[in-house]
This record gives sequence, C-alpha cells and structure tokens, in this order.
Amino acid sequence: MKTKHTLMLLCVMAAMGMLALCTGEEPTKSRPLVGAIRWDAWYGTLPASAQLPVSVQYPGFDATRNRTVSQDPGKETRRALAPDTWRYRWPFFTTLNADGSAKEFNENKPDVIEQEIEHAVHAGLSYWAFTAYPENCPLSYTLKTFLTCKNRDKLKFCLFLPMWPAYGRIANEEVERAYWAHVLRMVQQPNYLKVEGNRPVFYMGFLNDPLIEKLLDGQWQKFCGKLAKCGFGKPWIAICHGAPKAAQRYCDMLHGDALSQYAVGGNAKAGSFSELAARAEKFWEDCAATGASVAPICMAGWDRRPRVTNPVSWEDFHLKQGAFELYYKSGTPDEIAAHIGRGVSWFKKHPARNGAEFVLIYAWNELDEGGWLVPVLPPPRGEGTARIDALRKVLVTR
Repeated sequence: MKTKHTLMLLCVMAAMGMLALCTGEEPTKSRPLVGAIRWDAWYGTLPASAQLPVSVQYPGFDATRNRTVSQDPGKETRRALAPDTWRYRWPFFTTLNADGSAKEFNENKPDVIEQEIEHAVHAGLSYWAFTAYPENCPLSYTLKTFLTCKNRDKLKFCLFLPMWPAYGRIANEEVERAYWAHVLRMVQQPNYLKVEGNRPVFYMGFLNDPLIEKLLDGQWQKFCGKLAKCGFGKPWIAICHGAPKAAQRYCDMLHGDALSQYAVGGNAKAGSFSELAARAEKFWEDCAATGASVAPICMAGWDRRPRVTNPVSWEDFHLKQGAFELYYKSGTPDEIAAHIGRGVSWFKKHPARNGAEFVLIYAWNELDEGGWLVPVLPPPRGEGTARIDALRKVLVTR
C-alpha cells in the first residue's frame, strides 16, 4: 500500500513538471520579503509623570550649533502636521475636534495597531522595521504596544538601529548596556524576523566614523556574543548610508550583508514622484556597483514642508534657502505601488549573494516627512486605504 501511494505521488509530481514544461513556466520562487519603516512619533500627549531620557552630546555633535534636541518628538511632529493644509495626510486614527481640526494623532493603542497590522498584511507586507530607540524613549512606546496585540503574529518585525539619533546620544555605560539589553529582548520575541533559521535581521543607519569606532570598541562584539549564547546566529545586517562606497566600507567593518538606506530624498524643487523613484532606483544601482548585495529602499514620498512651516528641534532643514520649495509631489497610489514592484523585480538581475532578499519601504508612517503607506482619512479629506490597496495588486494578487 505504501509503495502504491509513493508511485501515485511520483506520477502527480511528474505530471506537474510536464505541465510546467508545456506552458513554459519556471518553478515558482518566493518573492523578496517586503517591509516598511516605522518611526513612531504618533503616541499622543505624554502624561506629566513621563520620565524622559536626558539629552547628551553624541559623537559628531557640533556644539557651535547649540541645538536643543527634543525628548518629546511627538509633540513637535503633532504641531507640524496639524495645520489644515496637511489634512490629506492625517492618519485614520486622527481624533478630530468638533470643528474638524486635528485634536490628536495617537496610534499607541492596541486596537489601532491591530487595525494597522491587518492593513499591512492586506497590502502584502511581510514585516515592519521599527526604529529602535532606548526602551524608555517615547519613540519606543508603540513598539511595546505592538507586542501586546492579539494579531501580532501575522506580521514579522525587525529593528532599524538608528546609530546617530539613538545610540550616539546614550548618556553613559549603564544606559548603553540597557539599550543593547532592550535590543536583545526584542530579538527574542517569537515574531522577530530571522533568515537562515536563526540569524536576526537588523537595518543599521545614520552612521559616521566616530560611531563605528564606538561600536567596534567592544559593545557590538559583546552584543553578538550574547546573541550566540541565546542560540541565535550571526546577525544579518543591512548598512544604510547615503554614500555607497562609505556604506560598503562600514559593511565590511561590521561584517554586514547588504547595503540600503533609510530614505532617498534630495533637493528637487517641486519634483515629480517619477523623479523621486528614479533617484531611489539609481541608488540601488550605485550600491550594486560596489559589489555588495542590496536591499532596495523604495520611496512612498518625500515632502517635508510641514517641518519647514513648523520646524522640529532636532534638524535644521527649514533654514535652507528656499526650503519650502524643496520637495517631491505626491505619487498616485499606482505610481507608488509600481515603484515598489520594481524593487521586488530588481532581484531578478541582482540576486542576493546569500539568498536573503529584502525590500524596505520608506515608510509606513513618516506622515510629516511625506512618506506613508498607513491609511489616512477617507475621501474627500484623504486617500483612505488607496495606497495599500494599490500595493496589494502588486504584491499579492498579480
């Protein structure tokens, strides 16, 4: 009986193979994993009892600029996005006042993030890359809430380690150890993104030479050793840097696996989305020219005018000559989805050397900077779910 069953199975497999030959179809290959960056400033008003981290002078800090770095970025981004001019970007979880103005943008609620997970899965995303700040930083609040969601296992997650904005501003060794302990706890979560069985995935960006020296001074090796003790393999790392040759150098120093970027912007004056997409796609080619594997960064937009009219304290973009004119116009949902689709198809000509293929999207919720996939207010105020619906056609149903 067992032999008969085996023969029948072999016959079915042979028939399937003959069908593929007759139709000209190649064996199915799983597509690259597609994910989006989360920068979670939309956590609502902080209570007076909130214990915010202390600002410090980080490696590469320019004291002559005398900048005060906000420890409540949500307050500043909320102010930047609130004018009615930007109503079309207000996310679906916006709380409105009686007059229709924006009262609050607070997604730091399990029921809200559970809806976001369903939206991300609907779009065909495989993971979110949470920008990883110290555990007590408000920018970490939504990650904690994500881990409490009932449907969290539907979506993988990994960490984007922002070395300059987060790790570089860590005040002392005790806080430094706490940061890496927090990262280690995140890796141990059951739905953390891994490749080759047990290699945790990290994106690492906003690097400079002093920070690389700090990482290689012992903490990174210690962290990798702790990963090994917990049964994990060597981290899979994508180095995110705007200069491909420098990125390749950092990648070699950290024994990384691929090159990518957080975002590809530029100084176009009211440029078209097609120009922005072309700029990102040229960046992929420039990275590949170094000989490295690449995790293509795809852009959902780049328009930081809200931060020009209502500046945030941690950057000085608004001081540039003609800053309000330096942006790219919003792409249509289909244009954005097609650009991401080209990122997925890019691996047909540029397969990853180690077989791990990732696409990263800027971004899920960088609403005040102009890069978002998260559903916004429904028409006529906004596009509603149009972006994720268009992306589904590219990633799921085609």
